[in-house]
Amino acid sequence: MVRKTEITDDLNKVMADSLLQLLKLVNNDISQESDFLSIVKVFLLGVISTAVDLVEVTSPGTTPFLYADIEAAAKLGGLRAIQKMQLENGSMNYSVSNIAPDDIETAMNYLGKELSVALYKGLHELPLPLRSSEVLLRGMEALVSNLLNQKFDNPHQILDSFCEHVHMSLDDLESRGKRQVLHPERR
Repeated sequence: MVRKTEITDDLNKVMADSLLQLLKLVNNDISQESDFLSIVKVFLLGVISTAVDLVEVTSPGTTPFLYADIEAAAKLGGLRAIQKMQLENGSMNYSVSNIAPDDIETAMNYLGKELSVALYKGLHELPLPLRSSEVLLRGMEALVSNLLNQKFDNPHQILDSFCEHVHMSLDDLESRGKRQVLHPERR
Protein backbone atom coordinates (compact mmCIF):
# COMPACT_ATOMS: atom_id res chain seq x y z
CA MET A 1 0.00 0.00 0.00
CA VAL A 2 2.89 2.37 0.72
CA ARG A 3 4.29 1.73 -2.76
CA LYS A 4 1.01 2.83 -4.41
CA THR A 5 1.00 6.03 -2.34
CA GLU A 6 4.59 6.76 -3.38
CA ILE A 7 3.75 6.19 -7.04
CA THR A 8 0.70 8.47 -6.76
CA ASP A 9 2.78 11.17 -5.08
CA ASP A 10 5.44 10.85 -7.79
CA LEU A 11 2.78 11.08 -10.51
CA ASN A 12 1.33 14.21 -8.93
CA LYS A 13 4.82 15.79 -8.78
CA VAL A 14 5.51 14.96 -12.44
CA MET A 15 2.18 16.46 -13.49
CA ALA A 16 2.69 19.58 -11.37
CA ASP A 17 6.20 20.04 -12.79
CA SER A 18 4.85 19.60 -16.31
CA LEU A 19 2.13 22.18 -15.75
CA LEU A 20 4.69 24.63 -14.35
CA GLN A 21 6.77 24.12 -17.48
CA LEU A 22 3.68 24.77 -19.58
CA LEU A 23 3.03 27.94 -17.62
CA LYS A 24 6.56 29.10 -18.37
CA LEU A 25 5.99 28.43 -22.07
CA VAL A 26 2.89 30.61 -22.10
CA ASN A 27 4.15 33.11 -19.54
CA ASN A 28 5.09 35.65 -22.20
CA ASP A 29 1.61 37.13 -21.86
CA ILE A 30 -0.36 35.43 -19.09
CA SER A 31 -3.21 37.89 -19.68
CA GLN A 32 -4.11 35.44 -22.43
CA GLU A 33 -5.52 33.00 -19.89
CA SER A 34 -7.63 31.29 -22.53
CA ASP A 35 -4.43 30.42 -24.41
CA PHE A 36 -3.03 28.81 -21.27
CA LEU A 37 -6.21 26.82 -20.65
CA SER A 38 -6.27 25.69 -24.26
CA ILE A 39 -2.64 24.57 -24.09
CA VAL A 40 -3.23 22.71 -20.80
CA LYS A 41 -6.23 20.90 -22.33
CA VAL A 42 -4.16 19.84 -25.36
CA PHE A 43 -1.33 18.74 -23.05
CA LEU A 44 -3.65 16.68 -20.84
CA LEU A 45 -5.39 15.09 -23.82
CA GLY A 46 -1.98 14.24 -25.26
CA VAL A 47 -0.78 12.65 -22.01
CA ILE A 48 -4.02 10.72 -21.55
CA SER A 49 -4.28 9.41 -25.11
CA THR A 50 -0.58 8.48 -25.22
CA ALA A 51 -0.79 6.65 -21.89
CA VAL A 52 -3.94 4.80 -22.97
CA ASP A 53 -2.31 3.85 -26.28
CA LEU A 54 0.70 2.45 -24.42
CA VAL A 55 -1.50 0.39 -22.10
CA GLU A 56 -3.57 -0.87 -25.05
CA VAL A 57 -0.40 -2.28 -26.63
CA THR A 58 0.34 -4.39 -23.55
CA SER A 59 -3.28 -5.10 -22.53
CA PRO A 60 -5.54 -5.03 -25.60
CA GLY A 61 -9.16 -4.14 -24.91
CA THR A 62 -8.51 -1.99 -21.85
CA THR A 63 -9.10 1.36 -23.55
CA PRO A 64 -12.82 1.71 -22.61
CA PHE A 65 -12.07 0.82 -18.97
CA LEU A 66 -9.26 3.38 -18.78
CA TYR A 67 -11.29 6.19 -20.33
CA ALA A 68 -14.22 5.38 -18.00
CA ASP A 69 -11.85 5.48 -15.03
CA ILE A 70 -10.41 8.82 -16.19
CA GLU A 71 -13.90 10.27 -16.49
CA ALA A 72 -14.81 8.89 -13.07
CA ALA A 73 -11.68 10.40 -11.55
CA ALA A 74 -12.62 13.78 -12.98
CA LYS A 75 -16.15 13.48 -11.59
CA LEU A 76 -14.87 12.45 -8.16
CA GLY A 77 -12.24 15.12 -7.84
CA GLY A 78 -9.05 13.66 -9.25
CA LEU A 79 -6.43 11.04 -8.69
CA ARG A 80 -6.44 11.12 -4.90
CA ALA A 81 -10.19 10.46 -4.79
CA ILE A 82 -9.84 7.37 -6.98
CA GLN A 83 -6.84 6.17 -4.99
CA LYS A 84 -8.82 6.51 -1.76
CA MET A 85 -11.69 4.47 -3.18
CA GLN A 86 -9.28 1.82 -4.47
CA LEU A 87 -7.61 1.54 -1.08
CA GLU A 88 -10.96 1.25 0.70
CA ASN A 89 -12.59 -1.19 -1.72
CA GLY A 90 -9.82 -2.93 -3.64
CA SER A 91 -8.17 -1.79 -6.83
CA MET A 92 -10.90 -3.17 -9.12
CA ASN A 93 -13.84 -3.53 -6.71
CA TYR A 94 -14.66 0.11 -6.07
CA SER A 95 -17.64 1.90 -7.56
CA VAL A 96 -17.46 5.53 -8.60
CA SER A 97 -21.26 5.60 -8.50
CA ASN A 98 -21.27 4.97 -4.73
CA ILE A 99 -24.24 2.61 -5.16
CA ALA A 100 -24.73 -0.25 -2.71
CA PRO A 101 -24.10 -3.70 -4.27
CA ASP A 102 -27.71 -4.77 -3.64
CA ASP A 103 -29.45 -1.55 -4.81
CA ILE A 104 -30.61 -2.63 -8.27
CA GLU A 105 -33.19 0.18 -8.64
CA THR A 106 -30.60 2.91 -8.07
CA ALA A 107 -28.15 1.07 -10.35
CA MET A 108 -30.79 0.85 -13.07
CA ASN A 109 -31.59 4.57 -12.81
CA TYR A 110 -27.88 5.45 -12.73
CA LEU A 111 -27.23 3.50 -15.93
CA GLY A 112 -30.28 5.05 -17.57
CA LYS A 113 -29.04 8.53 -16.72
CA GLU A 114 -25.52 7.76 -17.96
CA LEU A 115 -26.87 6.29 -21.22
CA SER A 116 -29.06 9.36 -21.68
CA VAL A 117 -26.13 11.71 -21.16
CA ALA A 118 -24.01 9.70 -23.60
CA LEU A 119 -26.78 9.66 -26.21
CA TYR A 120 -27.37 13.41 -26.04
CA LYS A 121 -23.65 14.10 -26.03
CA GLY A 122 -23.24 11.89 -29.09
CA LEU A 123 -26.22 13.54 -30.77
CA HIS A 124 -24.64 16.97 -30.37
CA GLU A 125 -21.38 15.70 -31.85
CA LEU A 126 -23.20 14.95 -35.12
CA PRO A 127 -23.45 17.45 -37.98
CA LEU A 128 -26.27 19.93 -37.33
CA PRO A 129 -28.68 18.47 -39.94
CA LEU A 130 -28.51 15.07 -38.17
CA ARG A 131 -29.27 16.39 -34.65
CA SER A 132 -32.89 15.31 -34.57
CA SER A 133 -35.26 13.25 -32.46
CA GLU A 134 -35.47 10.81 -35.38
CA VAL A 135 -31.70 10.15 -35.36
CA LEU A 136 -31.73 9.89 -31.55
CA LEU A 137 -34.50 7.29 -31.74
CA ARG A 138 -32.67 5.33 -34.48
CA GLY A 139 -29.51 5.40 -32.37
CA MET A 140 -31.41 3.92 -29.42
CA GLU A 141 -32.84 1.24 -31.73
CA ALA A 142 -29.36 0.33 -32.91
CA LEU A 143 -28.09 0.17 -29.31
CA VAL A 144 -30.94 -2.05 -28.11
CA SER A 145 -30.77 -4.30 -31.19
CA ASN A 146 -27.03 -4.83 -30.87
CA LEU A 147 -27.17 -5.44 -27.12
CA LEU A 148 -30.02 -7.92 -27.39
CA ASN A 149 -28.38 -9.77 -30.26
CA GLN A 150 -24.97 -9.94 -28.57
CA LYS A 151 -25.97 -10.67 -24.97
CA PHE A 152 -29.09 -12.84 -25.03
CA ASP A 153 -29.96 -16.26 -26.44
CA ASN A 154 -33.53 -15.29 -27.32
CA PRO A 155 -33.40 -11.58 -28.21
CA HIS A 156 -37.02 -11.41 -29.44
CA GLN A 157 -38.36 -12.74 -26.13
CA ILE A 158 -36.17 -10.30 -24.20
CA LEU A 159 -37.40 -7.45 -26.43
CA ASP A 160 -41.03 -8.34 -25.65
CA SER A 161 -40.27 -8.24 -21.92
CA PHE A 162 -38.31 -5.01 -22.41
CA CYS A 163 -41.29 -3.39 -24.16
CA GLU A 164 -43.62 -4.43 -21.31
CA HIS A 165 -41.29 -2.80 -18.78
CA VAL A 166 -40.97 0.38 -20.86
CA HIS A 167 -44.79 0.60 -21.06
CA MET A 168 -45.04 0.15 -17.26
CA SER A 169 -42.43 2.87 -16.73
CA LEU A 170 -44.24 5.25 -19.09
CA ASP A 171 -47.52 4.60 -17.27
CA ASP A 172 -45.80 5.24 -13.94
CA LEU A 173 -44.27 8.50 -15.19
CA GLU A 174 -47.64 9.61 -16.59
CA SER A 175 -49.34 8.77 -13.31
CA ARG A 176 -46.71 10.71 -11.33
CA GLY A 177 -47.17 13.71 -13.62
CA LYS A 178 -50.91 13.70 -13.02
CA ARG A 179 -50.40 13.42 -9.24
CA GLN A 180 -48.00 16.37 -9.26
CA VAL A 181 -50.49 18.50 -11.21
CA LEU A 182 -53.27 17.62 -8.75
CA HIS A 183 -51.07 17.76 -5.63
CA PRO A 184 -47.92 19.84 -6.34
CA GLU A 185 -46.82 19.59 -2.69
CA ARG A 186 -46.23 15.81 -3.09
CA ARG A 187 -42.82 15.28 -4.59
